[in-house]
Formats: sequence, structure tokens, C-alpha cells
Amino acid sequence: MKASDIVIYSDMDGTVLTDWNMGPVVPQRNLQLIKRFVDEGGSFSVASGRQGPEIVPFFPGMKWTIPLVCSNGSVLYDAERGIPAEKIPLPLAYKEECVRYFSGRNDVFLVAADENEIYQVSCGDPERDKCLDDRYRPVTSVERFLRDDFVKVVFITEDGGDFEGLKARVDAFPCAHLVVGSQSGPRYYEINAVGVDKGSAIRRAMAHAGMEGRTLVCIGDYFNDWTMLKAADIAACPENAHPGIKEICSIHTCDNNTGALAELIERLLADDFHGV
Repeated sequence: MKASDIVIYSDMDGTVLTDWNMGPVVPQRNLQLIKRFVDEGGSFSVASGRQGPEIVPFFPGMKWTIPLVCSNGSVLYDAERGIPAEKIPLPLAYKEECVRYFSGRNDVFLVAADENEIYQVSCGDPERDKCLDDRYRPVTSVERFLRDDFVKVVFITEDGGDFEGLKARVDAFPCAHLVVGSQSGPRYYEINAVGVDKGSAIRRAMAHAGMEGRTLVCIGDYFNDWTMLKAADIAACPENAHPGIKEICSIHTCDNNTGALAELIERLLADDFHGV
């Protein structure tokens, strides 16, 4: 295939990035192949639970020709201009349900994202606010969480906690019909406004960039990538992907630490590759 006929959207964690104990960083092999792909006319972008200002520094010198899909699809981010092109906030009624649930438990953490940053919502106990994990996140108050536009919340269980119980309780919120949930890891349940997902957001981003006619190739590793992989013309996953994701992908690559995206690009641009 010719690069100029292709749009690639990649997930970040577990896909284009190495594991956390190795950085995380984008392997140099990935950066080299992305540059080759873009230099040959291809369009590369990211669909992630992360936010645009956090994503861009991982790809120094990148020319972004199509919006980033952030917060699992609730934000389209124009990386060339450094501003959101679109955002879909959570309903206030649902945020109020989150606070009622979160404030009554000590076995769950609440993380929230606006269009620029990801925050840990304070539980009111400074010592417990430090216990989530070793990733730095600024802490925001419950009052600000309710007042300002936030586009995503993530419920995170204690290490070794009852994830399935958490998911069942969150899905039973009175306002659950206003949102959609997706699991992004063994402890992480991510919530966006109803109608938001990576797949539909990528298609909106392609329309925004005038690239509807190109072949869409997506690569991801976990269930919050499901909708973009199903929306893709060609779906790929790294070796470390969840078995349920491997079942829906026609291309399987090496693992994320070795350079999954680089292998995908090499295969797409190979003279004998004609799609699958």
C-alpha cells in the first residue's frame, strides 16, 4: 500500500509506548518508522485516554495533519495549533452521582480529565490522596470537579480490589444511561458521555481533516480500543494485547516494548501487502 492512502491511529499505553517500568517512552524504532510513513505522505495520529498536551511531547518534530483523539474520544485535539477542536463534557448529574459514590468508599479512587490534564479527585484525606500509584497527577477538589467541564472520569480499584463489583455498582448509577463505560486495564473503568468512543471520534477527526477516503488502520491493546478497531478498515494489535482484542484484529505484531507500531508500518508499506 502507498502511505499517502493510509491514516494510522494508534493507542498510547501498551501499544506505541513501552511499559511504565521502561519510561514509558516511544521506542526509537517506532519514531523512525512514523517519520518514514509521514514523509511518504501518510497521516499518523493517536487515539488515547491521555490528553493532547501530554501526548505531543512523546513525538518530537511530528507534523500532525489530523486531530488527536483524546480522553477515549471526548476530545479532538488540534496538535498543530495546541487547542481542542471539539470536546464533549460529562453531564453534571452524572458527576454528582460519582461524588456520592466515591465519598462513601475507601476502596476506590476517582480520576477526572478536562481537555488539557488528568487529575486525581481528592477524597479529603491528604495521605490517601498519595496512595493511588506512583504516577504523578495533580489533585483537584470535589467542588472544582462539579463546577468545571470534565470530559472523562476513571474509577480505579485498590490494587487487588474487586473490579467486577466496582463495575456493577457504577453501571447501576441512576444516571448511568447518560454515559458509556470501557475497561482500560485490570483496575481501570473509564467513563465518557454517551455516544463517545474512540471509533466514532476517529471518523469525526478524519472528516475534520478531509481524509474520509483514506484507508483507516488502527492498532490497540485493550477494551477501550474495541470501537476504533471495529471502525478500522484494517485492525492491528501488539503481541501483549488482551486475548479478546487479538480475536478482532487481522494483524498481530511484536509487543509494545519491541516496536509494535514500527512493525505494523513496515508491513503496510511492504511491496507485497495489499490489505487484509
